[in-house]
Amino acid sequence: MPDIGAISAGISSIKVAIDIAKELKGATSAIKDAEVKLKIAELLLAMADVKIQLVEAQDENLELKQTIKELESALSKQDEVVFRDGYYYLSEPQDGKPDGPFCSNCYTTKNLVSLLTEVTGTFRRFGKYECPSCEQRFGK
Repeated sequence: MPDIGAISAGISSIKVAIDIAKELKGATSAIKDAEVKLKIAELLLAMADVKIQLVEAQDENLELKQTIKELESALSKQDEVVFRDGYYYLSEPQDGKPDGPFCSNCYTTKNLVSLLTEVTGTFRRFGKYECPSCEQRFGK
């Protein structure tokens, strides 16, 4: 991932491109056609470097924003649930939503609040609850 050095390199490339453009602007008819073409090629190369470095910086910025959003979401969920009797439950019941139990495996590994479903019939001997997300069984 690009860091401050990559961004600084992008800014340096922009400065080089500006200097080349100034040289081209100040060129007189005495400059040979080959020299002008060389300066234009250098300018295009410098601008391509800038574009690549800025795209990398933009990608890093998007990744960091996504990481921040995920961490903020995880932090807010910590206050919403409590662990008791081997399961997670909502600390404060919300209207129309079940307060638990939630899968402890999904919450601790993926920070996912997954409501456990009660197992019925002959499969009950493998556990009282099953997580629909990770399919783990709980409470024999």
